[in-house]
Amino acid sequence: MDASGYAPLSLAGLAIDPARRRVTGPGGEAVIEPLVMRLLLELVDREGEVLPRRELFNRLWGNAQVGDDSLNRAVGNLRRALDRTSEGEVLIETVPRVGYRLTTSHAEAGSGQRTVGRRALLMGGAAMALAAVGAAILRLRTERELTDAKQWTDRGDVLLRDAVPLQAGAALPPLRKAMTLDPRSSRALGLMALAEETSAYNGGSANPADSLRHAETCARDALQRDPGEPHARLAMLDLNAGRMDWSEIEDGLQALLGTAPDNLHVLGSLTSFLQAAGLTRRSWPINERAAAAAPSSPTPQWRRVLRLWTAGRTQDALALSERLMPLWPSHALVWNARFMVLAYSGRTAAAAEMLGSPANPAANAHPILRSQWEPTLAALADPSQARVAQAREANLAAAQRSPGQATYAAMTLSALGEVDAAYLVIDALLRSKGPLAVGRPVAAHSFVANAPSWCRTQWLFMPPLVAVRQDARFEGLCDDLGLTRYWRKRGVGPDTFLPG
Repeated sequence: MDASGYAPLSLAGLAIDPARRRVTGPGGEAVIEPLVMRLLLELVDREGEVLPRRELFNRLWGNAQVGDDSLNRAVGNLRRALDRTSEGEVLIETVPRVGYRLTTSHAEAGSGQRTVGRRALLMGGAAMALAAVGAAILRLRTERELTDAKQWTDRGDVLLRDAVPLQAGAALPPLRKAMTLDPRSSRALGLMALAEETSAYNGGSANPADSLRHAETCARDALQRDPGEPHARLAMLDLNAGRMDWSEIEDGLQALLGTAPDNLHVLGSLTSFLQAAGLTRRSWPINERAAAAAPSSPTPQWRRVLRLWTAGRTQDALALSERLMPLWPSHALVWNARFMVLAYSGRTAAAAEMLGSPANPAANAHPILRSQWEPTLAALADPSQARVAQAREANLAAAQRSPGQATYAAMTLSALGEVDAAYLVIDALLRSKGPLAVGRPVAAHSFVANAPSWCRTQWLFMPPLVAVRQDARFEGLCDDLGLTRYWRKRGVGPDTFLPG
């Protein structure tokens, strides 16, 4: 028990301030030791019932080996403090061979010492005030539960903020714990909605349809309690994005940002959206706001690496990624960002070393396949006809395994000058058509794009896709994805400019 987590309590004429370790009553004030305050709170929490000695040893000292003298000394110190401050009204009764409980003294004639019954202590020193004491104890417990619920909610928030999207479900257990302690928490419900839909849309859920239904239920419940809850609003925006165009999605994100300007999930979503639209310059300051708000988070940092690389500042990207790796060596997206920059910037030996390292994250965002990357690195290092042919076949095969491998394949094929093959992959991934898409099911909610508002096209604007972007087919691709209409409506176009 951490006494600092308790709110001040009024009890039996005494004012108890756990954080300051003070007990104040008619007889004055006493400042007690931390262990003695914890003993008092344990007795109060038992609500007048006997607290066994062996349980007290466990609660106060845990596994430490202490003797009876330690407990006797703590009880004695507390007795003296209570006797003086309450003027003898609040006492500690010893129950022989069992333990201790709080008691009160009654001044009426013929009455002796009275035991505090369950949920009953003497208030004011004159009469039993059951309701007042019960309310005080309930308030004490409620404050502690709310404090614990906030801590669990904060934990879930950080896990969701820093996770690879595939692992967003790791935030759910602490959020469920928070809900058991505070079922009215709209924030915990909103974060649960966001975690469920993120996990479902990114392949982290065993049953995506159930996860999406639960996400919608949680979001609606949260918004009934608090119509402005930002995580629930963001989850609902994501859930409805398939029926919206790019401009509508951006408007929704900007409206959210207006009401929650420092929310890291909103900042992250807007950063990703803008980069998916090829707007590096506009995405940069949004990500910088997130980095300033959460300097200990890896998420804005690996995004910085990719934005620097996209803007042609490869040396800056590599220098930053080198600083990040010792801080978050097992974070999949920190690892991926450095690996991609090395692989596609002529540093294939360093990329191959990362590929063979035991530090390669097992739960990668897009699992690195040796069968794809070994011929890829060989061809990037020496683009001979034979090696390029091997890399082309390996990447076309890998592209049919998952969207993650497909994005790597498109980048590799473009970087090797195999633009026709790159477009085969892109057509299957973003348009669900062509020979690579034949026989591949397209789910209503899947990682594979099947709506113009898919908004997972950040990789299209990265350096390896230069040849794809310069090809005449790119204009038609942007038309099909809804990007052309968005750029025209907003009066903007793709860029790779960064300030500074």
